Amino acid sequence: MSVGNLLQLIALETGRDFQLHLASLYGGIARVKGLLWVWLDAAQSLQSTLNHILVQNQDIFEEWSAFTATNSILFGEGLVATIGDKHKRQRKMLNPVFSVKHLRGMTPTFFDIAKKLEHAILNKVDTKAQEIDMTGWLNRTALELVGQSGLGHSFVDFSNEGSNTFADAAKDLAASVSAMVPLAPLTPILVKLGPPGLRRFMIRMTPWPLLQKLRQIVDIMADGVLEIYQTKKRDMDATNKVHEGDKDIIGILMNANSDSLEKDRLSDSELLGQMATLIFTATDTSSGAIARLLHLLAQHPDVQERLRNEVANAFPGRDLDLDYDEVFALPYLDAVIKETLRVTSQDSVVPLLNPIRGVDGKELHEVTITQGTDIFISVLGANHDKLIWGEDASEWKPDRWLKPLPESVTSNSKISGVYSHMMTFLTGGRACM
Repeated sequence: MSVGNLLQLIALETGRDFQLHLASLYGGIARVKGLLWVWLDAAQSLQSTLNHILVQNQDIFEEWSAFTATNSILFGEGLVATIGDKHKRQRKMLNPVFSVKHLRGMTPTFFDIAKKLEHAILNKVDTKAQEIDMTGWLNRTALELVGQSGLGHSFVDFSNEGSNTFADAAKDLAASVSAMVPLAPLTPILVKLGPPGLRRFMIRMTPWPLLQKLRQIVDIMADGVLEIYQTKKRDMDATNKVHEGDKDIIGILMNANSDSLEKDRLSDSELLGQMATLIFTATDTSSGAIARLLHLLAQHPDVQERLRNEVANAFPGRDLDLDYDEVFALPYLDAVIKETLRVTSQDSVVPLLNPIRGVDGKELHEVTITQGTDIFISVLGANHDKLIWGEDASEWKPDRWLKPLPESVTSNSKISGVYSHMMTFLTGGRACM
């Protein structure tokens, strides 16, 4: 079975280069081949097209059915598995939970976990220098950050480097799903093959090691999430509130949900879906972003030294009591983070359904929309667009954020992503929370 260019788009080692190659060679739109040689359009960096899809006509351009079907299998009825009014209702409930006020309350937890990571690493090099697998440690750290701040639950013991079933499952999920992406167009068909029990039986009986590993991962995460939710639900049933002092995201959400009108309220399955979605999306993206940041700092020791000096000078002699506003007031730290998120976008391909006719090689000034063609939006291509960000768009230069950005960035409302003009977190109704 042919998978066309899909593997090239998502390949772990070469997918990034392939997407940037498409953007450089074809500009805003490139036509590629998908499963069974169906033509797809890869919207790389044509800003008017992105704005048309993600903002102006977001109700028309819904998510790719394979994307939502796959997410419903993995996470249940969470935000990434719903469309239309159901998605809007969930988002309406979730938006206030991610307010700056609530994030400020989580800041002490973030620093406490970061300090545990620091101590764990220092203990490993206390007697002699050695190589450390930072990706593994960062994955555990991200899971603990999400666990405590998101679910009010601790998953990781930093004093024990041994195997952690839940942490291992969360770490392996992304790689397992990525390996099966070429078959994603089949999931809308598979989810309609009889009741859930029959589908689970069929999956269990399928002699495919990769599928069985994915099934085990999903079961481990689902059981863990259910146990946490049931504990919180029992507390709520006993006190009418989860805990008045709860500052974790799901605790806040459950309290808000109980106070909402019946028509706006999320069901138990939807709340479970939000929990599973939060664990995977936040753990994978956070650990990946921090790993890439550390790698870039290692490659640019001058930036590393300058950043260290800024932090040290801002907090001389201080240890844990760092304030949210003080941290966000550090200009070079802010610049380094923004530039890393711009240049190394984690979610480089975002699938959507409904569609666009591929180009025939002529220069594009508008996009003809025809039903039935899948669109893949390259966040990476948008963030590396030289017409917007300049000739050095693909270079990692934190200093670009310490001076006025080009007018091509600031004056272009069509690239107004939800964070600092970049498309890393998208825009419109599908933007990251």
